[in-house]
Amino acid sequence: MLEAEPDETLSLDIGVVIRGEDCLSLLRDIQALRDSRLRTRLKAISVVTPSVACYKFAGEMGIRIFDRYEDMLSLGCIELVLELTGNPAIFVDLMERKPDSVTLLDQKAARLFFNLARRYDELILQQQKHAVTASFASTLLAASPDGVLVLNRDFVIIDCNASPLITGGKDRSAIIGKSYYDVIQSAIATYSEKDACSTILETIQTGKPSRRVCDLVFPGGGSRICQITVYPILGGSGEVVQFVVTVRDITQELSERIVEQTEAIKKDFTRALKEDRLTSLGRLVASVCHEINNPITSIVTFIKLVLNYFRENAFAEKRADLERYLELSFREALRCGNIVKNLLTFARQNIVEANEIDILEMVQTILMLTHHQLVLARIEFQLDLPDPPFLAWGDYGQIQQCLLNLVFNAIDAMPNGGILTIRGRKEPAGAHIYLEVSDTGQGIRPENLQHIFEPFFTTKSQGKGVGLGLAMVYGIIREHKGSIEVDSAPGKGTTFRLRLPQTAA
Repeated sequence: MLEAEPDETLSLDIGVVIRGEDCLSLLRDIQALRDSRLRTRLKAISVVTPSVACYKFAGEMGIRIFDRYEDMLSLGCIELVLELTGNPAIFVDLMERKPDSVTLLDQKAARLFFNLARRYDELILQQQKHAVTASFASTLLAASPDGVLVLNRDFVIIDCNASPLITGGKDRSAIIGKSYYDVIQSAIATYSEKDACSTILETIQTGKPSRRVCDLVFPGGGSRICQITVYPILGGSGEVVQFVVTVRDITQELSERIVEQTEAIKKDFTRALKEDRLTSLGRLVASVCHEINNPITSIVTFIKLVLNYFRENAFAEKRADLERYLELSFREALRCGNIVKNLLTFARQNIVEANEIDILEMVQTILMLTHHQLVLARIEFQLDLPDPPFLAWGDYGQIQQCLLNLVFNAIDAMPNGGILTIRGRKEPAGAHIYLEVSDTGQGIRPENLQHIFEPFFTTKSQGKGVGLGLAMVYGIIREHKGSIEVDSAPGKGTTFRLRLPQTAA
Protein backbone atom coordinates (compact mmCIF):
# COMPACT_ATOMS: atom_id res chain seq x y z
CA MET A 1 0.00 0.00 0.00
CA LEU A 2 1.42 3.40 -1.03
CA GLU A 3 1.61 6.03 1.72
CA ALA A 4 -0.09 9.34 1.06
CA GLU A 5 2.33 12.22 0.68
CA PRO A 6 2.26 14.47 3.76
CA ASP A 7 1.07 18.02 3.40
CA GLU A 8 4.01 20.18 2.23
CA THR A 9 2.74 23.10 4.33
CA LEU A 10 3.82 21.13 7.42
CA SER A 11 7.48 21.22 6.35
CA LEU A 12 9.75 23.13 8.78
CA ASP A 13 13.46 24.00 8.72
CA ILE A 14 14.68 24.00 12.32
CA GLY A 15 17.63 25.46 14.15
CA VAL A 16 18.57 24.47 17.71
CA VAL A 17 20.42 26.31 20.47
CA ILE A 18 21.75 23.82 23.03
CA ARG A 19 24.33 23.19 25.75
CA GLY A 20 27.15 20.83 24.83
CA GLU A 21 26.48 18.44 27.74
CA ASP A 22 22.84 18.01 26.65
CA CYS A 23 23.63 17.66 23.00
CA LEU A 24 23.71 13.90 22.58
CA SER A 25 20.43 13.11 24.34
CA LEU A 26 18.54 15.91 22.67
CA LEU A 27 20.02 15.21 19.26
CA ARG A 28 18.34 11.82 19.40
CA ASP A 29 15.01 13.54 19.92
CA ILE A 30 15.84 15.97 17.14
CA GLN A 31 16.75 12.99 14.93
CA ALA A 32 13.24 11.66 15.58
CA LEU A 33 11.91 15.03 14.48
CA ARG A 34 14.07 14.86 11.42
CA ASP A 35 12.45 11.53 10.43
CA SER A 36 9.01 12.66 11.50
CA ARG A 37 6.07 12.71 9.13
CA LEU A 38 5.75 16.39 10.08
CA ARG A 39 8.54 16.82 7.53
CA THR A 40 10.74 18.85 9.85
CA ARG A 41 14.35 19.33 8.78
CA LEU A 42 17.09 20.02 11.31
CA LYS A 43 19.27 22.46 9.40
CA ALA A 44 21.70 23.74 12.06
CA ILE A 45 22.79 23.55 15.71
CA SER A 46 24.40 26.24 17.84
CA VAL A 47 26.32 24.90 20.83
CA VAL A 48 26.78 27.51 23.60
CA THR A 49 29.30 25.31 25.48
CA PRO A 50 31.81 23.23 23.51
CA SER A 51 31.28 19.43 23.13
CA VAL A 52 33.45 17.19 20.98
CA ALA A 53 30.81 14.44 20.98
CA CYS A 54 28.15 16.88 19.84
CA TYR A 55 30.33 18.08 16.96
CA LYS A 56 31.04 14.49 15.94
CA PHE A 57 27.43 13.33 16.14
CA ALA A 58 26.12 16.38 14.27
CA GLY A 59 28.79 15.92 11.60
CA GLU A 60 27.73 12.29 11.07
CA MET A 61 24.14 13.44 10.69
CA GLY A 62 25.09 16.07 8.12
CA ILE A 63 23.91 18.94 10.31
CA ARG A 64 25.73 22.26 10.26
CA ILE A 65 27.01 23.31 13.68
CA PHE A 66 27.84 26.84 14.91
CA ASP A 67 29.54 28.23 17.96
CA ARG A 68 27.43 31.42 17.80
CA TYR A 69 23.68 31.38 17.29
CA GLU A 70 23.94 34.75 15.56
CA ASP A 71 25.70 32.96 12.71
CA MET A 72 22.99 30.28 12.61
CA LEU A 73 20.26 32.95 12.39
CA SER A 74 22.04 34.53 9.47
CA LEU A 75 21.54 31.41 7.32
CA GLY A 76 18.18 32.79 6.20
CA CYS A 77 16.54 29.34 5.83
CA ILE A 78 15.66 28.77 9.48
CA GLU A 79 11.90 28.93 10.15
CA LEU A 80 11.82 27.63 13.73
CA VAL A 81 14.38 27.98 16.52
CA LEU A 82 14.26 25.71 19.56
CA GLU A 83 15.98 27.24 22.60
CA LEU A 84 16.98 24.21 24.66
CA THR A 85 19.48 25.70 27.11
CA GLY A 86 16.82 26.95 29.51
CA ASN A 87 18.80 30.19 29.97
CA PRO A 88 16.37 33.19 30.06
CA ALA A 89 19.08 35.59 28.94
CA ILE A 90 19.82 33.55 25.82
CA PHE A 91 16.08 33.31 25.08
CA VAL A 92 15.69 37.13 25.41
CA ASP A 93 18.72 37.70 23.21
CA LEU A 94 17.35 35.30 20.60
CA MET A 95 14.03 37.14 20.63
CA GLU A 96 15.83 40.39 19.85
CA ARG A 97 18.12 38.98 17.17
CA LYS A 98 15.81 36.62 15.23
CA PRO A 99 14.07 37.85 12.07
CA ASP A 100 10.30 38.31 12.26
CA SER A 101 9.82 35.30 9.96
CA VAL A 102 11.45 32.95 12.49
CA THR A 103 9.44 31.41 15.31
CA LEU A 104 11.18 30.92 18.66
CA LEU A 105 10.20 28.32 21.26
CA ASP A 106 11.60 28.15 24.75
CA GLN A 107 12.75 24.93 26.41
CA LYS A 108 9.30 23.95 27.70
CA ALA A 109 7.54 24.67 24.41
CA ALA A 110 10.29 22.77 22.56
CA ARG A 111 9.59 19.69 24.70
CA LEU A 112 5.92 19.96 23.85
CA PHE A 113 6.89 20.22 20.19
CA PHE A 114 8.86 16.97 20.46
CA ASN A 115 5.89 15.21 22.08
CA LEU A 116 3.58 16.58 19.41
CA ALA A 117 5.83 15.21 16.69
CA ARG A 118 5.95 11.77 18.34
CA ARG A 119 2.17 11.68 18.86
CA TYR A 120 1.65 12.75 15.28
CA ASP A 121 3.87 9.91 14.06
CA GLU A 122 2.05 7.42 16.29
CA LEU A 123 -1.30 8.64 14.97
CA ILE A 124 -0.18 8.26 11.37
CA LEU A 125 1.19 4.77 12.15
CA GLN A 126 -2.06 3.70 13.78
CA GLN A 127 -4.02 5.01 10.82
CA GLN A 128 -1.84 3.01 8.47
CA LYS A 129 -2.18 -0.10 10.60
CA HIS A 130 -5.92 0.38 10.70
CA ALA A 131 -6.03 0.81 6.94
CA VAL A 132 -3.94 -2.34 6.42
CA THR A 133 -6.08 -4.30 8.89
CA ALA A 134 -9.28 -3.09 7.26
CA SER A 135 -7.94 -3.99 3.82
CA PHE A 136 -6.82 -7.39 5.07
CA ALA A 137 -10.19 -8.03 6.70
CA SER A 138 -12.03 -6.96 3.53
CA THR A 139 -9.85 -9.30 1.45
CA LEU A 140 -10.51 -12.21 3.80
CA LEU A 141 -14.21 -11.41 3.85
CA ALA A 142 -14.45 -11.46 0.07
CA ALA A 143 -12.20 -14.51 -0.37
CA SER A 144 -13.84 -16.70 2.27
CA PRO A 145 -15.79 -19.65 0.80
CA ASP A 146 -18.08 -19.47 3.85
CA GLY A 147 -20.76 -16.93 4.54
CA VAL A 148 -19.33 -14.25 6.86
CA LEU A 149 -21.30 -11.57 8.72
CA VAL A 150 -20.19 -8.82 11.08
CA LEU A 151 -22.81 -7.86 13.70
CA ASN A 152 -22.99 -5.12 16.26
CA ARG A 153 -24.29 -5.59 19.79
CA ASP A 154 -27.85 -5.12 18.54
CA PHE A 155 -27.42 -8.08 16.15
CA VAL A 156 -27.57 -5.77 13.13
CA ILE A 157 -25.45 -6.76 10.12
CA ILE A 158 -22.85 -4.07 9.50
CA ASP A 159 -20.76 -5.98 6.95
CA CYS A 160 -20.80 -9.29 5.10
CA ASN A 161 -19.50 -11.06 2.03
CA ALA A 162 -21.49 -12.13 -1.02
CA SER A 163 -21.89 -15.83 -0.11
CA PRO A 164 -25.23 -17.26 -1.36
CA LEU A 165 -25.58 -18.97 2.03
CA ILE A 166 -26.39 -15.59 3.60
CA THR A 167 -27.49 -13.41 0.67
CA GLY A 168 -29.70 -15.97 -1.05
CA GLY A 169 -28.12 -14.97 -4.37
CA LYS A 170 -28.83 -11.25 -3.90
CA ASP A 171 -26.35 -8.39 -3.67
CA ARG A 172 -24.69 -8.11 -0.24
CA SER A 173 -26.06 -4.58 0.13
CA ALA A 174 -29.54 -6.13 0.37
CA ILE A 175 -28.81 -7.56 3.84
CA ILE A 176 -26.42 -4.97 5.34
CA GLY A 177 -28.34 -3.04 7.96
CA LYS A 178 -30.85 -5.84 8.52
CA SER A 179 -31.31 -7.86 11.68
CA TYR A 180 -29.56 -11.21 12.09
CA TYR A 181 -32.97 -12.64 13.00
CA ASP A 182 -34.41 -11.71 9.61
CA VAL A 183 -31.49 -12.95 7.51
CA ILE A 184 -30.16 -16.09 9.19
CA GLN A 185 -32.32 -17.16 12.13
CA SER A 186 -35.50 -17.12 10.05
CA ALA A 187 -33.90 -19.73 7.77
CA ILE A 188 -32.89 -22.10 10.57
CA ALA A 189 -35.29 -25.00 10.64
CA THR A 190 -34.08 -26.80 13.77
CA TYR A 191 -34.13 -23.93 16.30
CA SER A 192 -37.16 -22.71 18.16
CA GLU A 193 -37.66 -18.93 18.45
CA LYS A 194 -36.51 -19.08 22.08
CA ASP A 195 -33.17 -20.61 21.07
CA ALA A 196 -32.77 -18.54 17.89
CA CYS A 197 -29.70 -16.65 19.09
CA SER A 198 -28.40 -19.16 21.62
CA THR A 199 -25.04 -19.24 19.85
CA ILE A 200 -24.56 -15.47 20.10
CA LEU A 201 -25.88 -15.37 23.67
CA GLU A 202 -23.40 -18.06 24.64
CA THR A 203 -20.57 -15.96 23.18
CA ILE A 204 -21.78 -12.89 25.10
CA GLN A 205 -21.81 -14.87 28.35
CA THR A 206 -18.46 -16.63 27.90
CA GLY A 207 -16.55 -14.16 25.72
CA LYS A 208 -15.41 -17.18 23.69
CA PRO A 209 -16.35 -18.56 20.25
CA SER A 210 -19.41 -20.83 20.12
CA ARG A 211 -20.63 -23.21 17.46
CA ARG A 212 -23.88 -24.89 16.36
CA VAL A 213 -24.92 -27.20 13.51
CA CYS A 214 -28.36 -26.68 11.97
CA ASP A 215 -30.39 -26.90 8.76
CA LEU A 216 -30.73 -23.75 6.67
CA VAL A 217 -33.91 -23.69 4.58
CA PHE A 218 -33.73 -21.39 1.55
CA PRO A 219 -36.69 -19.36 0.24
CA GLY A 220 -36.46 -20.98 -3.18
CA GLY A 221 -36.64 -24.46 -1.68
CA GLY A 222 -34.05 -26.94 -0.51
CA SER A 223 -31.93 -26.97 2.60
CA ARG A 224 -28.29 -27.36 3.58
CA ILE A 225 -26.66 -28.57 6.77
CA CYS A 226 -24.57 -25.66 8.02
CA GLN A 227 -22.18 -24.99 10.87
CA ILE A 228 -22.71 -21.55 12.39
CA THR A 229 -19.77 -20.20 14.41
CA VAL A 230 -19.78 -16.94 16.37
CA TYR A 231 -16.51 -15.19 17.21
CA PRO A 232 -16.42 -12.23 19.64
CA ILE A 233 -14.61 -8.97 18.88
CA LEU A 234 -13.49 -7.44 22.17
CA GLY A 235 -13.13 -3.76 23.00
CA GLY A 236 -10.34 -2.10 24.96
CA SER A 237 -11.86 -3.02 28.32
CA GLY A 238 -12.48 -6.63 27.31
CA GLU A 239 -16.20 -6.34 26.58
CA VAL A 240 -17.77 -7.84 23.43
CA VAL A 241 -18.43 -4.99 20.99
CA GLN A 242 -19.08 -6.88 17.75
CA PHE A 243 -19.50 -10.42 16.45
CA VAL A 244 -18.16 -12.25 13.42
CA VAL A 245 -20.55 -15.01 12.34
CA THR A 246 -19.44 -17.64 9.82
CA VAL A 247 -21.88 -19.95 8.05
CA ARG A 248 -20.20 -23.03 6.58
CA ASP A 249 -21.96 -25.57 4.35
CA ILE A 250 -20.96 -28.99 5.70
CA THR A 251 -23.57 -31.04 3.81
CA GLN A 252 -21.06 -32.70 1.48
CA GLU A 253 -18.44 -33.12 4.19
CA LEU A 254 -20.99 -34.65 6.56
CA SER A 255 -22.27 -37.00 3.85
CA GLU A 256 -18.74 -38.20 3.08
CA ARG A 257 -18.03 -38.78 6.76
CA ILE A 258 -21.27 -40.71 7.16
CA VAL A 259 -20.32 -42.90 4.20
CA GLU A 260 -16.86 -43.47 5.68
CA GLN A 261 -18.29 -44.29 9.10
CA THR A 262 -20.86 -46.61 7.53
CA GLU A 263 -18.14 -48.49 5.65
CA ALA A 264 -16.06 -48.73 8.83
CA ILE A 265 -19.06 -50.05 10.77
CA LYS A 266 -19.73 -52.61 8.04
CA LYS A 267 -16.13 -53.79 8.19
CA ASP A 268 -16.24 -54.02 11.98
CA PHE A 269 -19.56 -55.85 11.78
CA THR A 270 -18.17 -58.34 9.24
CA ARG A 271 -15.09 -58.94 11.38
CA ALA A 272 -17.17 -59.38 14.53
CA LEU A 273 -19.51 -61.69 12.63
CA LYS A 274 -16.58 -63.91 11.65
CA GLU A 275 -15.28 -63.93 15.22
CA ASP A 276 -18.71 -64.83 16.55
CA ARG A 277 -18.98 -67.57 13.92
CA LEU A 278 -15.63 -69.02 15.01
CA THR A 279 -16.82 -69.01 18.63
CA SER A 280 -19.99 -70.85 17.65
CA LEU A 281 -17.97 -73.22 15.50
CA GLY A 282 -15.77 -74.07 18.47
CA ARG A 283 -18.81 -74.97 20.56
CA LEU A 284 -20.23 -77.02 17.69
CA VAL A 285 -16.99 -78.94 17.19
CA ALA A 286 -16.98 -79.91 20.85
CA SER A 287 -20.59 -81.03 20.60
CA VAL A 288 -20.10 -82.90 17.31
CA CYS A 289 -17.09 -84.79 18.66
CA HIS A 290 -19.27 -86.25 21.38
CA GLU A 291 -22.17 -86.72 18.97
CA ILE A 292 -20.05 -88.70 16.49
CA ASN A 293 -18.58 -90.81 19.25
CA ASN A 294 -21.90 -92.70 19.77
CA PRO A 295 -22.37 -93.99 16.19
CA ILE A 296 -18.66 -94.78 15.91
CA THR A 297 -18.91 -96.86 19.09
CA SER A 298 -21.92 -98.69 17.60
CA ILE A 299 -20.07 -99.30 14.32
CA VAL A 300 -17.03 -100.68 16.18
CA THR A 301 -19.30 -103.02 18.19
CA PHE A 302 -21.12 -104.33 15.08
CA ILE A 303 -17.83 -104.90 13.25
CA LYS A 304 -16.52 -106.93 16.21
CA LEU A 305 -19.65 -109.12 16.08
CA VAL A 306 -19.23 -109.65 12.34
CA LEU A 307 -15.54 -110.58 12.83
CA ASN A 308 -16.53 -113.14 15.48
CA TYR A 309 -18.98 -114.72 13.03
CA PHE A 310 -16.18 -114.90 10.45
CA ARG A 311 -13.85 -116.59 12.94
CA GLU A 312 -16.56 -119.08 13.98
CA ASN A 313 -17.53 -119.75 10.36
CA ALA A 314 -21.15 -119.24 11.33
CA PHE A 315 -22.39 -117.46 8.23
CA ALA A 316 -25.35 -119.70 7.49
CA GLU A 317 -27.06 -119.69 10.85
CA LYS A 318 -26.16 -116.00 11.59
CA ARG A 319 -26.98 -114.61 8.17
CA ALA A 320 -29.93 -112.54 9.43
CA ASP A 321 -27.86 -111.06 12.28
CA LEU A 322 -24.99 -110.26 9.92
CA GLU A 323 -27.30 -108.37 7.58
CA ARG A 324 -28.83 -106.46 10.47
CA TYR A 325 -25.41 -105.55 11.93
CA LEU A 326 -24.11 -104.39 8.57
CA GLU A 327 -27.28 -102.37 7.94
CA LEU A 328 -27.00 -100.69 11.34
CA SER A 329 -23.30 -99.93 10.72
CA PHE A 330 -24.16 -98.41 7.35
CA ARG A 331 -26.86 -96.20 8.88
CA GLU A 332 -24.57 -95.07 11.72
CA ALA A 333 -21.81 -94.23 9.21
CA LEU A 334 -24.30 -92.16 7.18
CA ARG A 335 -25.30 -90.40 10.37
CA CYS A 336 -21.67 -89.49 11.05
CA GLY A 337 -21.34 -88.23 7.50
CA ASN A 338 -24.42 -86.04 7.81
CA ILE A 339 -23.19 -84.53 11.08
CA VAL A 340 -19.79 -83.71 9.58
CA LYS A 341 -21.39 -82.34 6.40
CA ASN A 342 -23.62 -79.98 8.37
CA LEU A 343 -20.67 -78.85 10.46
CA LEU A 344 -18.64 -78.10 7.32
CA THR A 345 -21.60 -76.23 5.84
CA PHE A 346 -21.70 -73.98 8.88
CA ALA A 347 -17.91 -73.49 8.93
CA ARG A 348 -17.61 -72.68 5.22
CA GLN A 349 -17.17 -68.91 4.64
CA ASN A 350 -19.43 -68.37 1.65
CA ILE A 351 -20.07 -65.01 0.00
CA VAL A 352 -23.16 -63.36 1.45
CA GLU A 353 -25.95 -64.23 -0.94
CA ALA A 354 -29.72 -64.12 -0.52
CA ASN A 355 -31.66 -67.21 -1.52
CA GLU A 356 -34.69 -69.21 -0.53
CA ILE A 357 -34.14 -70.85 2.86
CA ASP A 358 -35.83 -74.03 4.05
CA ILE A 359 -36.39 -73.17 7.72
CA LEU A 360 -37.51 -76.71 8.62
CA GLU A 361 -34.27 -78.22 7.30
CA MET A 362 -32.22 -75.49 9.02
CA VAL A 363 -33.84 -76.14 12.42
CA GLN A 364 -33.24 -79.89 12.11
CA THR A 365 -29.59 -79.27 11.26
CA ILE A 366 -29.11 -76.98 14.26
CA LEU A 367 -30.72 -79.49 16.62
CA MET A 368 -28.50 -82.24 15.21
CA LEU A 369 -25.38 -80.17 15.76
CA THR A 370 -26.35 -79.17 19.30
CA HIS A 371 -27.96 -82.48 20.35
CA HIS A 372 -25.12 -83.56 22.59
CA GLN A 373 -25.05 -80.22 24.47
CA LEU A 374 -28.81 -80.38 24.97
CA VAL A 375 -28.51 -83.88 26.40
CA LEU A 376 -25.63 -82.96 28.72
CA ALA A 377 -27.53 -79.89 29.96
CA ARG A 378 -30.66 -82.04 30.58
CA ILE A 379 -32.66 -79.83 28.21
CA GLU A 380 -35.71 -81.16 26.44
CA PHE A 381 -36.48 -79.58 23.09
CA GLN A 382 -39.89 -79.16 21.51
CA LEU A 383 -40.79 -78.18 17.95
CA ASP A 384 -43.97 -76.43 16.88
CA LEU A 385 -43.42 -75.72 13.18
CA PRO A 386 -45.92 -75.54 10.30
CA ASP A 387 -46.10 -78.09 7.50
CA PRO A 388 -43.72 -77.64 4.57
CA PRO A 389 -43.01 -75.54 2.72
CA PHE A 390 -41.86 -73.17 5.46
CA LEU A 391 -39.51 -70.80 3.67
CA ALA A 392 -37.72 -67.50 4.25
CA TRP A 393 -35.55 -65.29 2.04
CA GLY A 394 -32.01 -64.34 2.97
CA ASP A 395 -28.47 -65.58 3.46
CA TYR A 396 -28.52 -69.16 4.72
CA GLY A 397 -25.30 -68.94 6.75
CA GLN A 398 -26.25 -65.71 8.53
CA ILE A 399 -29.78 -66.82 9.46
CA GLN A 400 -28.37 -70.16 10.63
CA GLN A 401 -25.90 -68.28 12.81
CA CYS A 402 -28.72 -66.20 14.32
CA LEU A 403 -30.74 -69.28 15.29
CA LEU A 404 -27.63 -71.02 16.60
CA ASN A 405 -26.77 -68.03 18.80
CA LEU A 406 -30.29 -68.00 20.23
CA VAL A 407 -30.11 -71.76 20.93
CA PHE A 408 -26.74 -71.37 22.66
CA ASN A 409 -28.12 -68.49 24.77
CA ALA A 410 -31.09 -70.69 25.74
CA ILE A 411 -28.73 -73.51 26.78
CA ASP A 412 -26.65 -71.09 28.89
CA ALA A 413 -29.83 -69.71 30.50
CA MET A 414 -30.85 -73.20 31.74
CA PRO A 415 -27.85 -74.53 33.72
CA ASN A 416 -30.14 -76.86 35.68
CA GLY A 417 -32.09 -78.14 32.70
CA GLY A 418 -35.36 -77.06 31.19
CA ILE A 419 -37.33 -76.93 27.96
CA LEU A 420 -36.19 -75.36 24.68
CA THR A 421 -39.03 -74.64 22.25
CA ILE A 422 -38.78 -73.53 18.63
CA ARG A 423 -42.05 -72.35 17.13
CA GLY A 424 -42.86 -71.07 13.70
CA ARG A 425 -45.82 -69.70 11.80
CA LYS A 426 -46.59 -68.01 8.52
CA GLU A 427 -47.99 -64.52 8.29
CA PRO A 428 -51.55 -64.68 6.96
CA ALA A 429 -50.72 -62.31 4.11
CA GLY A 430 -47.80 -64.52 3.16
CA ALA A 431 -45.15 -61.76 3.12
CA HIS A 432 -43.30 -62.80 6.31
CA ILE A 433 -42.72 -65.74 8.63
CA TYR A 434 -42.26 -65.79 12.41
CA LEU A 435 -39.80 -67.87 14.41
CA GLU A 436 -39.70 -68.08 18.20
CA VAL A 437 -36.92 -69.51 20.34
CA SER A 438 -38.14 -69.92 23.95
CA ASP A 439 -36.52 -71.27 27.09
CA THR A 440 -37.64 -71.86 30.65
CA GLY A 441 -34.42 -70.50 32.12
CA GLN A 442 -33.39 -67.70 34.42
CA GLY A 443 -34.85 -64.85 32.36
CA ILE A 444 -33.55 -61.31 31.99
CA ARG A 445 -33.98 -58.57 34.56
CA PRO A 446 -35.99 -55.53 33.40
CA GLU A 447 -33.07 -53.09 33.82
CA ASN A 448 -30.96 -55.26 31.46
CA LEU A 449 -33.65 -56.01 28.89
CA GLN A 450 -33.25 -52.71 27.01
CA HIS A 451 -29.47 -53.22 26.64
CA ILE A 452 -29.22 -56.84 25.47
CA PHE A 453 -28.75 -55.93 21.78
CA GLU A 454 -25.96 -53.44 22.53
CA PRO A 455 -22.46 -54.57 21.49
CA PHE A 456 -20.30 -55.86 24.37
CA PHE A 457 -23.20 -55.86 26.85
CA THR A 458 -23.41 -59.21 28.63
CA THR A 459 -24.81 -60.57 31.86
CA LYS A 460 -22.67 -63.72 31.66
CA SER A 461 -19.72 -64.23 33.98
CA GLN A 462 -16.23 -63.32 32.78
CA GLY A 463 -14.94 -65.71 30.16
CA LYS A 464 -18.43 -66.90 29.19
CA GLY A 465 -19.08 -64.25 26.55
CA VAL A 466 -18.13 -60.80 25.26
CA GLY A 467 -21.63 -59.52 24.49
CA LEU A 468 -21.54 -59.76 20.67
CA GLY A 469 -23.94 -62.65 20.04
CA LEU A 470 -27.25 -60.79 20.34
CA ALA A 471 -25.77 -57.69 18.72
CA MET A 472 -24.89 -59.89 15.74
CA VAL A 473 -28.39 -61.34 15.66
CA TYR A 474 -29.94 -57.86 15.76
CA GLY A 475 -27.70 -56.58 12.98
CA ILE A 476 -28.27 -59.58 10.71
CA ILE A 477 -32.05 -59.51 11.10
CA ARG A 478 -32.17 -55.77 10.38
CA GLU A 479 -29.98 -56.30 7.30
CA HIS A 480 -32.57 -58.83 6.12
CA LYS A 481 -35.34 -56.22 6.46
CA GLY A 482 -36.76 -58.15 9.38
CA SER A 483 -37.27 -57.46 13.07
CA ILE A 484 -36.54 -59.06 16.43
CA GLU A 485 -38.44 -58.77 19.71
CA VAL A 486 -37.85 -60.24 23.14
CA ASP A 487 -40.10 -61.08 26.09
CA SER A 488 -38.53 -62.08 29.36
CA ALA A 489 -39.07 -62.09 33.11
CA PRO A 490 -36.72 -63.23 35.87
CA GLY A 491 -37.31 -66.89 36.71
CA LYS A 492 -39.87 -67.37 33.91
CA GLY A 493 -37.67 -67.74 30.86
CA THR A 494 -37.12 -65.79 27.66
CA THR A 495 -38.67 -65.74 24.20
CA PHE A 496 -36.98 -64.25 21.13
CA ARG A 497 -39.35 -63.60 18.24
CA LEU A 498 -37.92 -63.19 14.72
CA ARG A 499 -39.81 -61.77 11.73
CA LEU A 500 -38.25 -62.55 8.35
CA PRO A 501 -39.31 -61.88 4.76
CA GLN A 502 -40.69 -64.89 2.95
CA THR A 503 -39.83 -63.71 -0.55
CA ALA A 504 -37.26 -61.46 -2.24
CA ALA A 505 -39.81 -58.65 -2.43
